[in-house]
Amino acid sequence: MNPERLKVEILIELKEMSIVIDDINVLMNETDLTTPSNIQKAATSSLVAQFYTGIENILKRISKYHKVNLPKSDSWHIELFERFCESNDKNLPLLFDDFLKNELINYRKFRHFVYHGYSNKISWERLLSGIKNINDVFFKFKESINTYIK
Repeated sequence: MNPERLKVEILIELKEMSIVIDDINVLMNETDLTTPSNIQKAATSSLVAQFYTGIENILKRISKYHKVNLPKSDSWHIELFERFCESNDKNLPLLFDDFLKNELINYRKFRHFVYHGYSNKISWERLLSGIKNINDVFFKFKESINTYIK
């Protein structure tokens, strides 16, 4: 994959993630935040999970571009993420400062819960605490990625 192709693929992914963020914001404006229905919780949690999936998709593309194989273990999602949090011998860029690292870990854990649990078990308070920072997290993520692709 050439650098221009990587840039195009990343920008497409960021555009899709932007739509997800917009949908989360619309849903939050339309939801009674004191007594959400299970359907509203399911929709919101699905969108938050999609947000983290977009991040992971970009990390996979960057790994592929640098010819670094994806981890093969049961905890490959964690290993992939951690490769971009600290200096490593795989020549991958350091993309996440402490703020992004800590925030994104929570989104990754939440996505795991969403995909392996039931929406009626989702804590609305926990979901809201993640959503309140999602615009800032996305902005900082885009800054980091845009710095990388330049």
